[in-house]
Amino acid sequence: MYNEDRNFDTDKLLKEAFTSEPEFKLSENFTDALVKQVERRFAWKQYLREFAIYLAVILGIMLVAAVLAFVWYDVTVSGWMAFFTKNASLVVGINLLLVFVLFADRVLLRYFMYKASTE
Repeated sequence: MYNEDRNFDTDKLLKEAFTSEPEFKLSENFTDALVKQVERRFAWKQYLREFAIYLAVILGIMLVAAVLAFVWYDVTVSGWMAFFTKNASLVVGINLLLVFVLFADRVLLRYFMYKASTE
């Protein structure tokens, strides 16, 4: 089962690969460019994660407010649905505006400020 010749060939190939010069050259600023790209990607992911957290908190607050309205003020589902259907464009517009402003503030502005400071 165990083949000595096979391992010997692999060791020989690895030794040859590590001792010979590569056939290509990397640019002088290769590591700097790579680090900038990795930092930018990490920053983008971090900003999106923070946006998701803020959005979840806002949705949680809205959910708690809706539950409290059901419990304390005897609001019915048909009452909510009537309000939402009458004012659908207003409700959708306010929610889209809120999400856009939150996204622009928490993600886009911070990302562009970070990008401008690193260049």
